[in-house]
Amino acid sequence: MPQLVAAVLIGAGVAAGVKWIAREMARAADVARQAQEQMTRSPEMKSVPKDLGSLEWDADAGVYRPSKRRNA
Repeated sequence: MPQLVAAVLIGAGVAAGVKWIAREMARAADVARQAQEQMTRSPEMKSVPKDLGSLEWDADAGVYRPSKRRNA
């Protein structure tokens, strides 16, 4: 009989643990969803390409760089 009581207590503990883990995972998913929605709504988070003007080849570095001349 004591084995049956122990099995019932262990089973109840496992069931409570599974419910707790499921609740925490749902909470974490909700927080992640809210953060994702906030990022898509936030105007400062949107990436806008920067206009560098005309580029010229920098032979020393081997890359294109913005021209030092201002096009006004």
